[in-house]
Amino acid sequence: MQEQGIVTKVVSEGRVEIALSATEACEHCGACHRKEDGQASIEAIGIAGLASGDQVEIEISTGGMVTASFIVYLLPVLFLIGGYGAGATLAGIIPLGAGAEAAGIVGAFACLVVSFGVVRWYDGKVRSKGALPARVTRVISRG
Repeated sequence: MQEQGIVTKVVSEGRVEIALSATEACEHCGACHRKEDGQASIEAIGIAGLASGDQVEIEISTGGMVTASFIVYLLPVLFLIGGYGAGATLAGIIPLGAGAEAAGIVGAFACLVVSFGVVRWYDGKVRSKGALPARVTRVISRG
């Protein structure tokens, strides 16, 4: 997806923050940080020589967004369901002194906590790789 915006600040070497006009496509995307005034901002991989005020064109990758959405939203649910099944099954195999229902609930919450750790690990991995969903493709006009 191609968008145009204005560089609001240089975050670090090779990374910039860009202000965009929020469009109807922004309602379901989630790549940008929405502001109350109708604007949106996104951190993007920049090109050399960018400065605040530059008008740029950016490309927002949708492939990484699908993977990230799966990890953040579906993985905890899958861990929750799997944890319940594992806890209930374990209670049937090993006499723990608790019913299958209670063991399933404990297993579900334990696996849910583990899933949050996996999500946090994935976030750190993505940030360390610099795999941001947006990339500056060209400069339209300078400051």
